Amino acid sequence: MSTGQCLCGQIRFEFDTEPTDVSICHCSLCRRMTGTAFGVYVKVPAGNLTFVSGAEQIAAYDVTDKLSMCSCRGCGSYLYAMHSDYSEFAYVCLGAVDDHGDIHPGYHEFVGSKASWFEIHDSLPQFEGWSPDD
Repeated sequence: MSTGQCLCGQIRFEFDTEPTDVSICHCSLCRRMTGTAFGVYVKVPAGNLTFVSGAEQIAAYDVTDKLSMCSCRGCGSYLYAMHSDYSEFAYVCLGAVDDHGDIHPGYHEFVGSKASWFEIHDSLPQFEGWSPDD
């Protein structure tokens, strides 16, 4: 069981499945949403993401016509993303997960639009856009 929460603790969540995919996304949208060089997301079946408390505090922002980012109304922490083409999955922000344990990123995506001031120094696979598994 993995648990997580927003910064202020109003929203608490859990998922009881092993993540099938952990990605580091360098797209311009993720950079703007996080204010950092990338976002890191854990792909879990949407039905396995449960809100233990604070579900009424979740605010969804439609980033595009297909992508919504869900955050806490109180502190603004991003918690997960939903993509209409992959609605059976939730993309949980790894930074909101309490104990990362054995959850490690598997690849970089959208490196074709990564921040020019950030250099990738690991040996993970890199994809110009979506990974072939998306």
